[in-house]
Amino acid sequence: MLNVYKPDQGMLTRWIAFWSVTALVVWGGLALYDWLVGTADFARTLLFEAGPEGSVIPVIEQRMNVAFLCCWVVVIGGTLVVQRMLLANPRNSEFLITTDEEVRKVTWPTWKDSYNSALVVLVFVAILAVFLVLSDRLVEFIFNMTMKIA
Repeated sequence: MLNVYKPDQGMLTRWIAFWSVTALVVWGGLALYDWLVGTADFARTLLFEAGPEGSVIPVIEQRMNVAFLCCWVVVIGGTLVVQRMLLANPRNSEFLITTDEEVRKVTWPTWKDSYNSALVVLVFVAILAVFLVLSDRLVEFIFNMTMKIA
């Protein structure tokens, strides 16, 4: 069972943080596997003790070799460390609980407010773009007229 500090508070924020960091750990494990199999020439003899193909796991057709086992150790160990840091550590848990409480206090805009704000920004950007193009053309015209006189 998971050891969770104050399990009734801020769980949404803590689980989002947990799964986000766990996804990074899994991505790192996959990158480690690719690196060990693809570019780790110095460790080829260690990684492929049973030949380059290793023993094949029947259902998923995955090669079972040292690189595969190392990556699973990294992923499982990393996930356990993340669980201890984000769900069981009182200091980090208090921070995420407080964050969750503050986010719940926020007054979120309606869709109409968001649409109107986005429209104002787009119109302002368009006006600014036209202004910059016209300013550039004016400066170019003045520069060309100055160069023709001199």
